Amino acid sequence: MIAFVEGLLPLFAAHDPSHFPHVDAFLAYWERVRARVARLQGSTPLLARVPVGQTPLMELPSVGGVELWAKLENRNPSGSLKDRIVLYLLADGIERGLIEPSTVLIEGTSGNTGIALAMLGAALGYPVKIFMPDNVSAERRALMEAFGAGVALTPGELGTDGAIEAARQAHDPPRSCWLAQHENPANVLAHYDTTGAEILEQCPDVAAFVAPTGTTGTLMGVSLRLKERDPEVEIVAVWPEEWIMGLRCPVGDKKPKIYDERLIDRVIEIADPDAKAAARELARRFGLLVGPSSGAAWLAAQRLAREYAARGRGGRIVVCFPDEGARYLSTDTFLHESARTQNDTRREPRS
Repeated sequence: MIAFVEGLLPLFAAHDPSHFPHVDAFLAYWERVRARVARLQGSTPLLARVPVGQTPLMELPSVGGVELWAKLENRNPSGSLKDRIVLYLLADGIERGLIEPSTVLIEGTSGNTGIALAMLGAALGYPVKIFMPDNVSAERRALMEAFGAGVALTPGELGTDGAIEAARQAHDPPRSCWLAQHENPANVLAHYDTTGAEILEQCPDVAAFVAPTGTTGTLMGVSLRLKERDPEVEIVAVWPEEWIMGLRCPVGDKKPKIYDERLIDRVIEIADPDAKAAARELARRFGLLVGPSSGAAWLAAQRLAREYAARGRGGRIVVCFPDEGARYLSTDTFLHESARTQNDTRREPRS
């Protein structure tokens, strides 16, 4: 608990100094947010039957005696782990008085967070406006619009950063609330409370956790939770060598405000073609239709397992599979090799 408070209180204090002047204020806020999340889940017909979180672990083939377990976040209601953070970002906004019944919820995104926000906004009765680059996959925009969200396109060459800046500029309180997933520490809180806690319940003797980097909220929250139990748990971030859909390297001006490199033990870089090939293998070998970020995470976990085995170290590695693969079908991720070489697919932005 001490490490958790020390890790998060400065983030919350910097994010909104008036609400978090001291530890007691933060702890009281935390309890209110958790209670609000429970009420939102219990009072919403969809979430009461198909709750956010409690996703399963699936065992994958071991490597040299080292077990690999995949956390299947595609089992969340909208198909990705972003349901977790959107629920907490909404609870945070309500508790801090930023969200009223008529408030327009705004976010800049290249995919999963926008889909999760559109779905939860529809389920909870909030209007939603999404800003996204104009060169993301057609499925993502279609899913957001299917849930009734307004979608405004930003220049693709500006990537997700352009969409985030457009959302920032469109923010007009109190009529709207910008959720700011890359800056809001409620993102980290969501994964501390849910993802990290579930992993400890499902796999108490976890030796390492592997996850791709986007906003970095997953890695931050899970690291705080797992290391609270066992400081020796290894936290591994998966970065793209150049680019992979949905991933980003949290360095320089790409570094999210919620990112703390002290909570990461090591980084493994994966190339885009390898991530896509791994996603295809997961689909065709195990029936798991997941996105290329999951493919990248699986490759990184296998690499880590081989290193453990070479050192004679056993254990269990939990790897995060962030989303489902259907939203990538218009890209070249799942095309047969011959078709992929002929397909002139435009690159998507880093989210």
